[in-house]
Amino acid sequence: MSERIRKCPECGSKKVVVDSKHAELYCLNCGVVLVEDIVDLGPEWRSYDEEQAAKRIRTGPPMSYRIHDKGLGTPMPGLPARTKRLRGISIDSSDKTLALALVEIDRMACALKLPNNIKEETSVLYRKAMKKSLIKGRSIEELVSAMLYVTCRRYNVPRTLKEIAAVSRSPLKKIRRAYIFLLRRLEIKLAPADPALYIPRFCSKLGLREEVRERAIEILKDDKGTGVAKGWGPIGTASAAIYIAAMLSGEKITEKEIAKVAGTTEITIRDRYKELVTRLNIDMLSPHAPREGKFLGVGIT
Repeated sequence: MSERIRKCPECGSKKVVVDSKHAELYCLNCGVVLVEDIVDLGPEWRSYDEEQAAKRIRTGPPMSYRIHDKGLGTPMPGLPARTKRLRGISIDSSDKTLALALVEIDRMACALKLPNNIKEETSVLYRKAMKKSLIKGRSIEELVSAMLYVTCRRYNVPRTLKEIAAVSRSPLKKIRRAYIFLLRRLEIKLAPADPALYIPRFCSKLGLREEVRERAIEILKDDKGTGVAKGWGPIGTASAAIYIAAMLSGEKITEKEIAKVAGTTEITIRDRYKELVTRLNIDMLSPHAPREGKFLGVGIT
C-alpha cells in the first residue's frame, strides 16, 4: 500500500513518509495520515552482520537439480543414523546413486572450471537418463563424463573429450562409448562443433599474441565451414589455423607444442595445415608482404 501512494491527495505533495513506529503513512507537508495499521512484512528479528542473518533466516536456497532432493528436503544434522532410520529418513539405493552422480558432476565441472548452468543441465540430463532406465549396469563415471561433454557441446563451451577424461575416473575409450550410447538412446542431436570456439583458449595456453588469435579466427571464417562439412575434427582444424596464423605473424611455435596443448597429433595438424593453405591459396613464403586479402595481414596469391 505504501509503495502505491507516492503523492498526497490533499496538498499534492510528494513528501510521503512511512512511520514504522506507529505503523502509519502520512504526508510530511500537511500532516494528513494516508494509511493506518501498515503490516510489516519483514522479519521480526534483527541482525548485525551477514553470518548472524544467515543463521536466523528461515528460507532455504532455491530449488536445484544439482541436489538429489532438489534442495526441498529438511536437513537434520544432529540426529544419529539409527534415529533417522526409525523416522524413515533413510534414502533408497536409487537416491544414493543419484547423490553420488551429482557429487561427481560437481567435482568434474569444478576441475574443468565450468559454470553453474552446465552443472545444472548435466544434472537434468542424468535424471532424464534415470527415468529411461539407462543407468543400471553402467558406470556412473562413464555416463557423467559423457553427459558433461554433451552439455558442453550444447552450450558451445569448448571442452574436448581428452580434457574431460583427464579429470574423470574412466578412460577415454569408455567415455567415448558412453557418449555414443547416450546420443542414440536419448535421441540427442548435436550440431557440429565450431573450431573457432577453441582458438582463444588454445592461444591463451600457448602464450600467443592477440593478433595470432584474430588471424586464426579469420582463417576459419574464410574457410566457410568447409572443414566441418568434410567431417574434420574441430580440434585439428583449430590447431592448423593457429599454426598458420602464428607463421604469418612471425611467431616461433612448432606443431608439437600446439598438438600438446590441443590434445591432437602433429600429423593431424600437418594434414589440416596443408589442406587449408591449398584451398585458401595462402602464400606462406612471404607472410609479411602487404597484399590484399580477406583477412588482415595474410598474403593471398
